[in-house]
Amino acid sequence: MVELFDAASDRIERILVDERRDFEVSQRAAALGIPVEHVDRDALQLAAGDADPRGIVALAAPPPLLDLADLIARPSEAPRKVLVALDGVVDPQNLGAILRSCEFFGASGVFWPRDRAVGLTATVARASAGASERLAMAEVTNLAQALRTCKEAGLWVVGTVVDASEDLAGLCRADAIPEAVVLVLGSEGRGIRRLTAQSCDFQVTLARHGRLGSLNVAAAAAASLVLLMTSFESAAKNPPGSR
Repeated sequence: MVELFDAASDRIERILVDERRDFEVSQRAAALGIPVEHVDRDALQLAAGDADPRGIVALAAPPPLLDLADLIARPSEAPRKVLVALDGVVDPQNLGAILRSCEFFGASGVFWPRDRAVGLTATVARASAGASERLAMAEVTNLAQALRTCKEAGLWVVGTVVDASEDLAGLCRADAIPEAVVLVLGSEGRGIRRLTAQSCDFQVTLARHGRLGSLNVAAAAAASLVLLMTSFESAAKNPPGSR
């Protein structure tokens, strides 16, 4: 809620507050001229949908989504450009957690297919802890075509899979990751689809040292971004030929 006020208070239409409680943020809303209504618990839950309202709900226009071309063209604030593509992530908690990791680690943006995937919902926004208000995002009609568009723009497409010959950590240590990449993460159940895999320039895996076969997609996203961003920062501080 606070992130929404800080990033886009102009999108807030109304604030609904549990009639038995009060919040400092509701006073902030009133000061901005945003209507504040005290309602009962049932009305609050109805407005929140599947999300836990926790006593307060903001009714607001959704964050704007960019065209893919605009997402690709956005300058990177990190040493190198990383976009994240999601291939059929359907759990809103996972999407929210991925958005949070992407914003935290400095990814340039995230995109996902419009169909057979979760979009921006109240649950996603809450799970993102405000990242959905600050991160560049796009929905695409065809993910495979979107990845080809990224490649035409000069980005390399890196698919993450459970088993691959290339270990992401090893490639990062060797500074063998291209300077502008799209990191592709697959769905919770089946991973990257065949057409998506065919669109990747190469595939990588996270080397496992325990007995579990794989990570949750949100955990895999965070782990992959840590490796990539740490590698890129190190390369920026120690360019070839430096001592």
